[in-house]
Amino acid sequence: MRGRGPAVRSLLFLVEDYQRLWAVTGFAERFAARLAWPGMAGRLLGDPCRAVLGEHHRRLAALLQADGLAGDRGPDELADALTGFYLSRRLAGARLEGWAPAAIQTIIGAGGAAGGDR
Repeated sequence: MRGRGPAVRSLLFLVEDYQRLWAVTGFAERFAARLAWPGMAGRLLGDPCRAVLGEHHRRLAALLQADGLAGDRGPDELADALTGFYLSRRLAGARLEGWAPAAIQTIIGAGGAAGGDR
């Protein structure tokens, strides 16, 4: 990711921010409860987990769209794929070091939507 433009550096920071959310006390537990009982998530008004995840997704999709990193692909789907990359590693117990650059390279491409090595 070294030598990339400000758009890719901003994307890296925002994607890494998803991992930082998991360090917040109670976040993982609330997230797990939402996965286990999806119908309950809509009933909990003022659910901070839902609000934070929604805002993170909104910002990530907006960055992908505004900086042209999404290309002709849907920014919402790409945002889901980037955060899903983290979840799949976390749930599998896989190594987390370097996950964000790997997710961006795998999902967006080495140089962002503009190309690079695919």
